[in-house]
Amino acid sequence: MGYLITAMREHKEKIILLTMGLFMFLAPFSVSGIYQKLTVVPSSVLVTFFTSGVLFLLFIIHLKEWKKLHPLNLEQKAFLSGLYIPGVIAILAAFYNLSVMLSIHYVNYMTQAMPNRIINLILFFMLFYLFFKFISFLNDKILITISKWYLYGVMVITVIGIWQFFHFMFGYPMIDLNTRSFVHSVDSNVLFNFRLTSITDEPSYLVPFLIDALIIGLLIYTSKKKYFLQVFLPCLFVLIFSFSVSGYANLALLIGFLILIFLTTKIENKKKILKYSLFALIPIALILIIQWDFVLKLLEPITGRFNTLFDIHRHSRLYMLVMPLFWLFDFSWVNSVFGFGPGSYWFLAKTKFLHHQGPLSVTSNNIFIDLLFEHGILGFLAITIVFIFIAYRLFKVRNEHKYFLYSLILWIHLAITSTYRSDFVSPRFWAVVIIIFIFIELGKREKGMRSLSLKK
Repeated sequence: MGYLITAMREHKEKIILLTMGLFMFLAPFSVSGIYQKLTVVPSSVLVTFFTSGVLFLLFIIHLKEWKKLHPLNLEQKAFLSGLYIPGVIAILAAFYNLSVMLSIHYVNYMTQAMPNRIINLILFFMLFYLFFKFISFLNDKILITISKWYLYGVMVITVIGIWQFFHFMFGYPMIDLNTRSFVHSVDSNVLFNFRLTSITDEPSYLVPFLIDALIIGLLIYTSKKKYFLQVFLPCLFVLIFSFSVSGYANLALLIGFLILIFLTTKIENKKKILKYSLFALIPIALILIIQWDFVLKLLEPITGRFNTLFDIHRHSRLYMLVMPLFWLFDFSWVNSVFGFGPGSYWFLAKTKFLHHQGPLSVTSNNIFIDLLFEHGILGFLAITIVFIFIAYRLFKVRNEHKYFLYSLILWIHLAITSTYRSDFVSPRFWAVVIIIFIFIELGKREKGMRSLSLKK
């Protein structure tokens, strides 16, 4: 036992690299039903438990060196506080709600869904907190490598997505992934009667990872030619043929933000970037002019859904976004202010129905709506303030180093994806948050900024 403790103390950097690398690499697979069903307990939970468990063991071994461990910075404290303090209060409120509501479904929620949500939140808290306590022991190369492993995981599912395209188009053999790769909510015939999902359960699960890779890869790849060929083209190809409305909207919003950043930020070779960007738009413009009918036919899986997209009676996701604003006030003011408890959207799925009387999902697919119902108005305000606060802090220092700039872009992208993929208790959300704070740490190191926050 003593030898094991000594070995872990001496090789903690390698241990952290291997465990965090494993977590990062497998994070993109967490939205695959095939992957999750490999074990009795969902596979992603086991990986998170293993990673946080190893970090906790290292933490216990280094208790005597407590003062040497890295303190969390202001942004990290704000992030954890905004998510967890309302969550703890919501747990207390849930016990009060139980005495008021007297609902068997709420009892089932508190004995089934709430414990699962609390366990997940604790595991992710441990992983995040302990990793950044040890970050001062990790050199720049290790931190970059940990970020790369997330990129590698995304590229694996991207390759599977490309193979899926060849399967649908040319009949290349492929196992049945049992995903939502069919086109739905479209009345007319479409040019491509499929949507790429790779191994994820549906396209909207896939596209956040693809855009993650586009941003992270641009910073990590030193050769922009390799980035263009190995990351940009494959990810953009799969994203286009995912025909995900949310993915297209995500990309459009992010491009709009990038234009704002481009106009307000000191960027090297700005004129050169602008020139090449304009050149790249020329062939796109020509295709739109010459082959407009083809483009419309290509995008029919997207445009054909516009008729139902904003109709609350025909669009289930919109219904699940809007109705919790009313259901929040069903019982007492305690529910409204402090919420129904962590994971309580599960309770809605058991007691409320869609407009066509079908069952609700266990999430609204929007972190702000989920937390509004689960953590109340307090939780909604807290998470909104956190997103705005960290974006503001990063925007202030975006000119000081490229790491800060990419952290800002990735943070805004996370905010956008959180409006259609409420995955704040999934590996992807925490992997991206960790990468953002890794980039912030690298930026501080290169700028020599040793203060606890980005800027006083």
